[in-house]
Amino acid sequence: MASNLTVLLKSGDLPVAGLLPPVVLQVVMGLCAVVNEALGILGIVANIVNILVFYRQGYDDSVNITLTALAVSDIGSLLTLQIFNIMINPWFMTLDIDVYVITFVELVSFYPHNYFIRVCGFITAFASFERCLCVVVPLKVKQIITKRVSIATNIFIFLFLCLNLVPIYYVTYLGWTFMPIFNKTILIGMNKMDPYIVFGISYYFTDLFIPYFSFFVIILCNIIIGIQLNRRALWRSSIATTSKATSESFPSKEKKLVLMLQLVAVVFIVCLIPQSAVLTTISFVPELSILGNYFDVALLCTFISNFTETITSSVNLIIYYKMSSRYRNTFHASFGGVFRAEIKAGLKSRNNYSSKSVQ
Repeated sequence: MASNLTVLLKSGDLPVAGLLPPVVLQVVMGLCAVVNEALGILGIVANIVNILVFYRQGYDDSVNITLTALAVSDIGSLLTLQIFNIMINPWFMTLDIDVYVITFVELVSFYPHNYFIRVCGFITAFASFERCLCVVVPLKVKQIITKRVSIATNIFIFLFLCLNLVPIYYVTYLGWTFMPIFNKTILIGMNKMDPYIVFGISYYFTDLFIPYFSFFVIILCNIIIGIQLNRRALWRSSIATTSKATSESFPSKEKKLVLMLQLVAVVFIVCLIPQSAVLTTISFVPELSILGNYFDVALLCTFISNFTETITSSVNLIIYYKMSSRYRNTFHASFGGVFRAEIKAGLKSRNNYSSKSVQ
């Protein structure tokens, strides 16, 4: 899908054939762009707050390192998606600018966004693997996943997945060229060679293997966690005299942390299913590609998947706040004073207004 975006015109014209009326598609595109833009801004702020909270807590705990890396990748995902929301909408595409919008967005937003989404997936998989070790080998996990190992692993994920971008930016680049159809020189994505030669090979690795591999690791680790916790619960209930010792081997705080990260993983998978489904379907149904008769359906699904991706990159603050007392306490200690000052200022202004009204 991504490699075929270059065939669309700067004006945003859609194929004549299609299943959806063009007016309906443009309305949905406009609404999704506005909603995604608003949610994206809130998500960026939320992830900055997450980073500040984890920084205040310190990085002695490897989980904070991983969650900070996840927040950084979420910010990258949301920032690149903001470019898409701004430029790929019916209003912006009517502007007369010297940019071939589709190819510009493809190189500046689409590919980098997919990179950060893949990073989010691998970091979530690593967090699930780490919690799996906490359940399976609770006494050895601190020796296996040290602070240094956690930092090195997260940095490796960012660097390793950069390899996904190498074939893309080796073949395509932004350059100025004269376009007779527009009768002027514009900034457009250009190819050094036939992109289908490279994209046809890399697509199955970057857009199919990598996302489904991260899904597989996340699901497998959480299945193992569920089995182990159920076994311990049965053992605890069958041996009542040792229930206290058994519960101490896996503290309630650790269990809450496991449940919190499981919820993060579930939200990630559920929200990434639309994007994975679109990319997978396009690989088997050519009519959904840019030149296909049903591209309007694929485009609509892309805007919906962007919405779910925005949610998964924005909602973690709520999950952390609801399920982690430590996060909640640090959040209040860091930002509670600001909120209290705002509330007091609001009450004071309202009291002043009331007193003036009485006079």
